[in-house]
Amino acid sequence: KDKIANKVSEIRKQNNKAISGFVLNIDGNTMKLDNKEGVNQVKFDDTLTKVFRVLGTTKKEIKSEDIEKNDYAIVSGVVADNIITANVVLIDENFLVDSGKITEINKENFNVKVLASDKNTYSLDIETSTKQYLINIKTLLKETIGFSKLKEGDTVHFVVKKTGEEKNNEYSAYKILVIPQEYFIK
Repeated sequence: KDKIANKVSEIRKQNNKAISGFVLNIDGNTMKLDNKEGVNQVKFDDTLTKVFRVLGTTKKEIKSEDIEKNDYAIVSGVVADNIITANVVLIDENFLVDSGKITEINKENFNVKVLASDKNTYSLDIETSTKQYLINIKTLLKETIGFSKLKEGDTVHFVVKKTGEEKNNEYSAYKILVIPQEYFIK
C-alpha cells in the first residue's frame, strides 16, 4: 500500500500545474479558461476543489457557483488528458503594471497615449477614480495632481485592471505616477 501511495503522490507532483486566465464559461463541474496559450478545460471535484475570492491580502471561501464569466481565475491542480482537475481556484483581479512616455494627450476625452519600453502603445482613460501622482523634482516626494498637470514627454508609471474585454490596449487607469521630463534634464 505504501509503495502505491508513494507512486500516486509522485505522479501527482509531476502532473501538478497552475494556470490562469479569464473565465469563458462555467457549466456545472467544468469551466473553460482563456489565457495566452489558448483555452484550458478545468474540472471541479466536489470533495477536493476549494474555491476562494481574493480580497486584498485576505481570501474568502466561496462556492463554484459564485464564479462568473470574465472573472480572472488562477487554478492549481492535476493535469490529465489536457483537463485540469482543480485542487484550488482563486478568483482575483488581474492588474497590468508598466511604464513609458506620454506621447499624446486628449483633453476632451481625458485620455493619454503611452509608449511603453516594450514598444506597445497603451491608451489610458483617466477617470475621476484614477489616483494621479507626480514626483516633485525638488523634494522627490509624490504629490496628488489633476489631469491638467500631465504633459507629453513625461515618464509615467501606470497600473490598470484587466477585464478580458479590452481592445487595442485601451484601459481605464487605476493609478498613475508621473515623473516630469525636467527631472531627467538635471
